[in-house]
Amino acid sequence: MELSINKTKKLIVCTHPLISNNLAILRNKNTPSENFRRAVQKIAHVLFYKATKNLPVSTTSIETPLMTLQAEIIAPDAEIIIAPILRAGLIFSDAALEILPQARIHHIGLYRDEETLKPVPYYNNLPASFKSPERTFIYLLDPMLATGGSAIAAVKMFTEMNIPQENITFVSLISSPEGIKRLTTKYDSINIVTASVDSGLNEIGYILPGLGDAGDRAFNTNY
Repeated sequence: MELSINKTKKLIVCTHPLISNNLAILRNKNTPSENFRRAVQKIAHVLFYKATKNLPVSTTSIETPLMTLQAEIIAPDAEIIIAPILRAGLIFSDAALEILPQARIHHIGLYRDEETLKPVPYYNNLPASFKSPERTFIYLLDPMLATGGSAIAAVKMFTEMNIPQENITFVSLISSPEGIKRLTTKYDSINIVTASVDSGLNEIGYILPGLGDAGDRAFNTNY
């Protein structure tokens, strides 16, 4: 389903039986890491197809076995950036690169201070500038949009480099209403693609019903 928040804010919630089935696998606390990662990849493919619908296209002439055809392709001058937020965002990267192998990968290092719930930056490998910001398309990857703090910090890095908000898409497995509201209030033209909008946050900023710590569960570090 696609929900218009208003004329400038857009949220896409991807609903499908296969997504629901894999979300159930992710939410189950007894799912082993291997199956967790596999379920993420299945959902990520669907999310990324939806997320990239804003890419510009152009036409080119090709020869089929039978005739000449004017075919649509992704515009060659579009610069595509996949930006996983470390570390959990890495579990999306393989699926994103399978779909768009020509994309560039730029990692964003942020962690959440568990006392203040504020994002703390520790790494990024962004260039000093982008050649054509208006033709640059950013896909921020993070399994969870919880309080929205990390999402806002990551989006800010790109808007400060003159990337238009409408060229930035935040892709998540699950999102909270609070995180969506906070992100779209700060950036009213941002795109959000998610597999679920959960009921809300608990007192320490975790999504309910949620799926736990996606990074720990994916990388088997949940001791």
